[in-house]
Amino acid sequence: EIVVAGGLVFGLTDSGICAAFDMDTCKRRCVLNSASTEVVRSLFHNKSNSTLIIVSVHASDGYTSLQCRASRLADLLAGDARSSSTLFASESLKWPGFVEFDDVNQKVLTYSADEKTYKVWSMAEPNLVLYTLSDAQIQEIKISPGIMLLVLSHETGGGHVPLKILSIESGQVLREFRQLVRVGKKIDVIEQFNQKLLLKQEDAPLWIVDLLSSSVIKVPEKRFKTPLAFIFLYEHQCFLALRSNEVLLWNFRGELVSRFRDHRLWFPQSVVDHTSVIFITHAQDVIISLCEDKESTGKNRESIHVSHISSGECLARIDWQAVDKSPVTALSYNEERGDIIAGNELGHILIWSN
Repeated sequence: EIVVAGGLVFGLTDSGICAAFDMDTCKRRCVLNSASTEVVRSLFHNKSNSTLIIVSVHASDGYTSLQCRASRLADLLAGDARSSSTLFASESLKWPGFVEFDDVNQKVLTYSADEKTYKVWSMAEPNLVLYTLSDAQIQEIKISPGIMLLVLSHETGGGHVPLKILSIESGQVLREFRQLVRVGKKIDVIEQFNQKLLLKQEDAPLWIVDLLSSSVIKVPEKRFKTPLAFIFLYEHQCFLALRSNEVLLWNFRGELVSRFRDHRLWFPQSVVDHTSVIFITHAQDVIISLCEDKESTGKNRESIHVSHISSGECLARIDWQAVDKSPVTALSYNEERGDIIAGNELGHILIWSN
C-alpha cells in the first residue's frame, strides 16, 4: 500500500513494515513500526486533522487484535514517529472485529465482536462516539453519502431481505423495509448509492432499485456479470464495475457509459487486494491502473495506464519495466504535484514526475 500526504510518501510492505519518505529529497524520514513485533495492516490519511491513522496488530496477543493510533503529519515529516495518540482504546477489535474509515462522510465505523456492537465515530474528533448499534440482527453494513444501509439477518434462499436505512450523522432510522429477492438464488451483491439499491443474485439480472419510487431497472445477466468490486463515482453519479481484467463504467439507468479502450487489467500474482494497483483521482475523472499491452511482436508487456474515465480514452502509458523489472504491486497519485507513485515486489518506491 502507498499513501501520499503532507509532503510524505508512506510505503507499507506485505510483511507489515511501514516507512515514510520525503517527497522532495526521497530520503527516509522514519519507520512507523513502534516495535519489531508490530505488524502494520493499513494506513489512512485523516484530512480532518492532518494526521495519519495507523492500524496494526502485535505479537503480544498473537496478532489477533487491531490497534489504532494517529500521528501528526508534521511530526512524521520531522522524523518523529513516536509522538502519537491512541484511538478507539475502549474497543476490543479482535477478529471478526474491524475498523472502517469513511472518507466521504468523515466517519469511522468500528465493530467489537466481544461486545457485539457497532460504533460510529467522528473523524474530526476520533475519540467522540456519535452513536452505538447493537448487532443482534445486523448481517452487513453499507455506507454511502449521508446514509447507512443495514442488511439484517434473513433466511438464505428466502423471498425477502430485511433492510434499514439510517442517517449517518445521527443513527436515526429513516426507512425500514423488506426487499423482494428471487427465491433460492444466492445474493452476490447488495450495495447502496444515494437512493439507488444495487442487487445482484447468482445467475440473475442486476436490479437497480429506486428506494424513493420503488421502481426497478433490470440489467440482463448476459450484459452484467457479478463484478469483483464496485467503485462508486459520487461526483458523476456512475459506478465502475471491475471484473476479471475489465473495467466498465455504468450509470444508474442500467446503461453502459464507456468501455475502456486498450485497457486490459493486469495483476501480479503477489497482489491479493486488486484495488492496491488501481487509483482513482479525487476529481474522479482519471483512473490509473496496471494493464497488459500487446506489442507488435505479438508478446504481452505490462505498463501503467492513465485513462479518462468518462471517455475511456488512454491518456498516457508508463513503461515501469524500463526503470525496474520488478512487478508493480501498489499505485498512488500526488494530487498536488501530479506525480504517479508506484511500489514493487522488491520494496522499491518509484516516482514519475508530471
